[in-house]
Amino acid sequence: MSRALSRSQLQRVVKAITKYYPPSYADSSWDNTGLLIDCSVDQASMNVEPKVLLTVDLTASVVQEAVDKHCNAILAYHPFIFPSWKNLNPYKNPQHKSAIRLIQEGISVYCPHTAVDAAKDGVNDWLVYGVAGHDWYGVVSNVVIEPIKGNCINGEEPSEVGYGRLVTLATPLTLQQIVDNIKKALGIDYVQVASPNENFDKHIIRRIALCAGSGSGVFKSLHEEVDLYYTGELSHHEILRYRESGKAVIVCNHSNTERGFLKEEMSKKLSKQGIRNVVSEMDADPLRVV
Repeated sequence: MSRALSRSQLQRVVKAITKYYPPSYADSSWDNTGLLIDCSVDQASMNVEPKVLLTVDLTASVVQEAVDKHCNAILAYHPFIFPSWKNLNPYKNPQHKSAIRLIQEGISVYCPHTAVDAAKDGVNDWLVYGVAGHDWYGVVSNVVIEPIKGNCINGEEPSEVGYGRLVTLATPLTLQQIVDNIKKALGIDYVQVASPNENFDKHIIRRIALCAGSGSGVFKSLHEEVDLYYTGELSHHEILRYRESGKAVIVCNHSNTERGFLKEEMSKKLSKQGIRNVVSEMDADPLRVV
């Protein structure tokens, strides 16, 4: 029996996602977002209802999980088809094998990526709360949040939309306090820190630039002075340059800055729209500290 959704059912899932993360917010200059695999049919079986699996990365183990949990759609934060495919060859590319499996199983895939980064109350605003030591949607009276626009947000988008966030703390925190806050918010044991001051309790932070995933491109568009750059990953030379300029850097692996948002926010928003969903248990950052 096919698990594929009808066209109207899949459109309802997509509408629930784009209500919060409009496609126009995505950085179309390089990102590949939207409905990347459409397995919908004209008429679904009577007992088929949408069930969406949420994941950051769509790996082979996550595909198997979607099959085992009887899901018929996947919301993959990162684009599954990237940068582009000219053909499908499962013997040369394991992602191609996964794509074929998904199509055979009737599982559609939607990827919002940078639309989630840019949106108000998206992943970057979630990171702000973690830095400040607050629960998501808690009262943050000591923080001023400004979007870092980047070059691909046009003037027609709301003022709060941007691919990163500039955070000003009314009450400064030490670098050590921020490190502790981030580890608690992301649920990880370790982060990597660069600072010209070996005593993190003596390094005072008032202004922070942050970006989920890879902050390199977003930080290059920033003109304001900051004390701390916080992201998932930066190049070796970028980290050196920031530290030599007296700044602090915190990196904690690319997808660790994104994964908690799926459970704490994205899943709840889809549920409010009447979309049954589960967060992947197989999805994990590919790098571990050992």
